[in-house]
Amino acid sequence: MMRKRLQIGKLLKGDKRLEGETFVEYKERLKLEKSLLNDYGKGVYISPEQHQQDVMKKRLDKTK
Repeated sequence: MMRKRLQIGKLLKGDKRLEGETFVEYKERLKLEKSLLNDYGKGVYISPEQHQQDVMKKRLDKTK
């Protein structure tokens, strides 16, 4: 049985800084997107929900 391929294009926001995004958030987002692309290229499966949870967890850890 074949797995449905994850569409990571919907998760990526691009290289430009988003409106209202701080520089620290921007750099963190770029790092996460790059990691997601690398994992995708290697064939490591990460669901969009899991990726979103990881992002939120890292943000919460940074604020503590």
